Amino acid sequence: MKKNLSFLLAFGLVFSSLAGCAPQARQADTKASVSVQAIESGDSSRESLSNNAKTSAPETAEASVPENAEISDPGTGGGESSVLKIGVPTAPPALPVLHMMSTNALGDQVEIQLDVWDGPEQLIAMVQDGGHQMFAFPLTVVAKLYNKGLDVQLMNVNTWGVTYFLTSDPDFRDWSDLKGKTVYVPLQSSPPDALTQYFISAAGLKVGEDVEIIYASTPEVTSLLASGKAVYATQIEPQVTAALSQNPDVRRALSFEEEWQKATGTDTMIPNAGFGALASFTEENPELAARFEKAYEESLEWVLEHPEEAAALAEEHLGMKARMVQKAIPTMGLYYKSALDAKAELDTFYQMLNEFDAAMIGGEIPDEDMYYHEP
Repeated sequence: MKKNLSFLLAFGLVFSSLAGCAPQARQADTKASVSVQAIESGDSSRESLSNNAKTSAPETAEASVPENAEISDPGTGGGESSVLKIGVPTAPPALPVLHMMSTNALGDQVEIQLDVWDGPEQLIAMVQDGGHQMFAFPLTVVAKLYNKGLDVQLMNVNTWGVTYFLTSDPDFRDWSDLKGKTVYVPLQSSPPDALTQYFISAAGLKVGEDVEIIYASTPEVTSLLASGKAVYATQIEPQVTAALSQNPDVRRALSFEEEWQKATGTDTMIPNAGFGALASFTEENPELAARFEKAYEESLEWVLEHPEEAAALAEEHLGMKARMVQKAIPTMGLYYKSALDAKAELDTFYQMLNEFDAAMIGGEIPDEDMYYHEP
């Protein structure tokens, strides 16, 4: 089976706002877009989102199928090959898919094509373009899109915890020490962003008044920490490992996992990211969707058991440094649960964010229809 990995061209875009949280926070380099604004303003019109998202969709480096091509379920007959187009970030959820590609996990009739999204604008465009079927989603983002009426469904949760608060300030002890400080945060609108704001608020501080948040991409946050320009930052693996290796003064000051457990009074993990799909795709291709889930779970276990080989795939296909990825895999928080099996943890997560700022998840806790039910 031919492996076709096309990369979306990044335009220097720093993660744009999707969830409408922290209006006072600013970005290092903002590119405004009507499609993002439509979601922030509560416009649930599919047409307005679709039309505007398409105008901002990045070009792919190589196109192997028409943009609006449909995929037919190979499990239901026919000998033609089909292309399954998947949108992923250069982050832990993508690693199992690389193994699936290298092993023909879905069979010779299914060609997996990855497109890398570099921010919410590109992810929205993929959801709307009609040519992509599956996506790696931050869990706040999939809830936001679902609640705004988009045709998305959560299939699994695969990344838990994985977030740390880093600093080179030897006197920093807890969130209350951030008064008057600037914090750099990646992945705007994602769980790391939402929880950073939640923990700051719980310490009695206000974002925009007591604490300034500046958004940047994950590599940029690492570079800022390495150079000493950023003293306080939220970061995820494997970039945490990279930051620690580049600046000996930087340390893990707070584990979001531990902070979450204090806040909830439980020993549960923080759900961070998962795989999802167009609901219409899973309905029309039930056998392929179920096969993907099984293969993804098995490949995730393979990644954990073979970090060196998994890291080599990440470097080959995603341009991530193999040594850094291999070292970070044990702390990446990779653990598979179907969306339904993870619903208790997700409900706790969404409930807390809904009470703090409902706009972060689209105004309400997602209902049962957001969750994929395997046939």
